[in-house]
Amino acid sequence: MLKEERKKELKNQIFLKSIELFKEYGYENVTVEKIASSCGIAKGTFFNYFPKKEHVLLYLGNSQDDLLQDIAQKYQHLKIKQQLLNIFKELISVYLNNSDLFKLTISETIRSAFKNESTNINIFEETLTDLIENAKKNNTINTHFASGTISSVLVGIYFNTLVNWSVNNEKNESIITIFEKQFEVVWEGIE
Repeated sequence: MLKEERKKELKNQIFLKSIELFKEYGYENVTVEKIASSCGIAKGTFFNYFPKKEHVLLYLGNSQDDLLQDIAQKYQHLKIKQQLLNIFKELISVYLNNSDLFKLTISETIRSAFKNESTNINIFEETLTDLIENAKKNNTINTHFASGTISSVLVGIYFNTLVNWSVNNEKNESIITIFEKQFEVVWEGIE
């Protein structure tokens, strides 16, 4: 047990130091050697925890899986529409304080999804599918659309909102407001 805890602590230390270096020097200017040296570990040790530098950013996305479960649990007493909206709003809020890190994470998550290296999006969709399926069983939502299709569309507008906001974040409208508008359009078609 202690060994596993130490491994987890070291992985988190590598992650936090990497993020610190990315912020200070820019993602492209930070090498695995620089990360390892800053952590006081060998380059090979870095690769024991992260197969590539890009996986440090994916780790941030992976850590969101646990957050997603916690958020879903927190709002389980609400009607499905409000439950889903609150889940998305909390996930979006995680990125609001650091738009540069956000842009890197989103671009790497999307790139890895196309390479089939990441299951984050699949886990996200599966979690939402389960929530929607439960709402159907409890008759709190009445729709003829498949739960998986609904969750896929909702995840799609989530990422669309994040990507558009990261590219055009000089707009006066908040990212949550943008998402809520798109969510409402889609939800109207679901119910």
